[in-house]
Amino acid sequence: MPAGLLWLGPFCAAGYGLGVGLRRWAYAAGLKKTRRAPLPVLSVGNLTAGGTGKTPFAAYLAQGLIERGLAKKPAILMRGYGSARPGEPNDEARELMRALGEAVPVVCDPKRIEGAEKALAQGCDAAILDDGFQHWQLVRDLDLVLIDATDPFGGEHLLPWGRLRESPAALKRAHAVIVTRVPEGKAREIAASLKPLCAPNAVVAACDHAPAGLRRLFAPEAKDEPPSVLRGQKVLAVSALGNPAAYAWTLRKLGAEIAGERAYPDHFNYAQENLREIAAAAKTSGAERIVVTEKDAAKLEALSAGGLDLPPVHALRIACAVHAGEAELWALIESALKKKP
Repeated sequence: MPAGLLWLGPFCAAGYGLGVGLRRWAYAAGLKKTRRAPLPVLSVGNLTAGGTGKTPFAAYLAQGLIERGLAKKPAILMRGYGSARPGEPNDEARELMRALGEAVPVVCDPKRIEGAEKALAQGCDAAILDDGFQHWQLVRDLDLVLIDATDPFGGEHLLPWGRLRESPAALKRAHAVIVTRVPEGKAREIAASLKPLCAPNAVVAACDHAPAGLRRLFAPEAKDEPPSVLRGQKVLAVSALGNPAAYAWTLRKLGAEIAGERAYPDHFNYAQENLREIAAAAKTSGAERIVVTEKDAAKLEALSAGGLDLPPVHALRIACAVHAGEAELWALIESALKKKP
């Protein structure tokens, strides 16, 4: 919210909260109808507007379903927010397609029930509902909610004053809460602090979103490099995320020196002039490398780097690993899938 309008924040947040509450009540009262998909649905959602590492977790979940024999062909259902046309892949969908290949179809459809029907037609036997915690129309068999340890409750205020979509009390609806970007040795402490907010039988797990590799952009012949090459390097951090501070935090953990940052709005559609801005920022800051997110890489790669004075540009690939509560989490998922007729 612009600084000059901050005084409106409490009123806007109250209006937003009222709207969310009325919509939820309409579904609970049966005034709006829910629909059940023709295959099991596992929802991965947030309390905040983006920035929790949901996309890497969805990839982890899809791969885990296959590896554990819980699904032969899971699909990921996405709204496709920010895509050029309804039904086309957006930046997050392209990131998942690159990570998962043909083993896991990524279906983009604003009408999630129709997306589930498309997934069934492709031979899928389970669906992961991306960003589904506040989506009431499609019935879920399991609600998994991600909380970012570096910014758990998005400034403690509802949108647009803060980044909360719902109050923390909404965690009572979650079957499992997964805390992301947990600092080493802090898993037990963070889990204990969240337990009072959760349902009594909810699973609380912790995971890390670890850098897994660097892919060079604008240089098809270049090989991937380990993230460790960033140690001691001056880096320009470029992102279009809900929580860009978490991205910079990840780069600093790798030992990179943040020479500068270019943070664009979430799901930003990059144009050629933005690539020129990035090149100019790299030169001004003395950056030795530019590092972007995989989410942004597809949009940037569609632009032309010809004639620009760019240092090496890399996309940072992130992999999710659950390191506390993983057995309990997968036991919960298996139980939910077995109950599905």
